This record gives sequence, structure tokens and C-alpha cells, in this order.
Amino acid sequence: MATYSKGANGAFSGKVGSVIGSNWRSIDYLKGLPKKSSKPSTEPQLAQRSKFALAPLYLSPIKDILNIGFKDKQLNKLTGYNAAVKIFLNQAISGDYPDFVIDFSQVLLSKGSLSVFHGLNASLQGADIVLNWQGVLNRYNAFTDDLLTVVLFNDTKKMYLIYEEAQRGALTYTAVIGPGFTGDVFHGWAFAVKRDATSVSGSQYLGSFTIP
Repeated sequence: MATYSKGANGAFSGKVGSVIGSNWRSIDYLKGLPKKSSKPSTEPQLAQRSKFALAPLYLSPIKDILNIGFKDKQLNKLTGYNAAVKIFLNQAISGDYPDFVIDFSQVLLSKGSLSVFHGLNASLQGADIVLNWQGVLNRYNAFTDDLLTVVLFNDTKKMYLIYEEAQRGALTYTAVIGPGFTGDVFHGWAFAVKRDATSVSGSQYLGSFTIP
């Protein structure tokens, strides 16, 4: 693959003969078509493809959240979503192919310089998840009006619930699940977003919850 400068007719996108033109993050690229192989895939190749297929299954529905969650890190042209995928592939998949298992405690939704919620704990009360944390504040990286972002993943129905209604100074928040989820297994995370949206905290895993 090679980069190129626009000629007299400008850049092109798409397939022309055996060459493909594309643009990513304002950089124009040329690459040739891959050669088809007649050799059967090896088990390591199949395992790697299976892992890459798992990442978008779990992360693509919250791509916008992930782009916020990694916005104050130096990512070298990586998007927040791609940074989260990289961590997911390296840390969150365990087991042997084809029986991979997702370790949700190793999934990161954000990584940044803002303070985490100290003493954060979450418990199931009825069909809702209640979060509590300590009021540790300072003028450098923990502000009373930092926004609490709660992300819940329904592993049974493969869907997300997102909450952005509370601030750090509240010290408690109830994520209302609502009806229709009896017996469903949820995994949760929380992180802080600064009031001007310029920085975030690292995400904290809340645990696994089975709705009664």
C-alpha cells in the first residue's frame, strides 16, 4: 500500500483494474487487490479471524461512546473505537478456538487523565442497578460537575443501555433497567467526562448482574 498526492484529475476512490484507491483521515492511499490463496486456512488463521469478528459484535454499537472515551489520549491516528478494539483483542478474549470466552472485566470503554470515581460500587436493587461512590474532589482532575456515564450491556439480548444523567457530586445514581428483562444478564461500566468534554477517566467495571 502506498500514499499519493493528487494529480491533475484529483484523487480517486474505488477499484480501477487491479488497483484500489481510498482515503482515510485525509490521507489518500493506493493498494493492489489481494491475491486469492488456494491453501486451506490454518487453525491459527481461523482463530484470529474469529477474534476479529467478535470485536465489532460487542463494540460497534457503542462506537460513539468509545470515540468519546479515548478522546484525550494520544492515539496516533487511531480512532477511539479502534483503540478499544485493540484492547479488546489483546485483553478481553480468553479460551481456545472456537470456544472463546469474553472477560468483560477486561473490556475498557475509556482511558484518560480524569480521576475515576473513588470507592465506586454497584448493587442490584429490584430490577435496577444502584451506584454509590465517595465525594473525593480536587481542582486538578476531579470536579463536582463531571458527568457520570454508565454503560450497561445486556449479554442475553446483545443490546446496550446508556445513562448520562448524573454528576460526580451526586455521590449516587440509579440506573433504571425497566420491565422486560427478567432473567437477563447485564455487565456494566462507568466513567467520568469532564464538564467541557475535553478529558475522561478510565472506565471502571461494575460487575455482572442477573435481573430478577
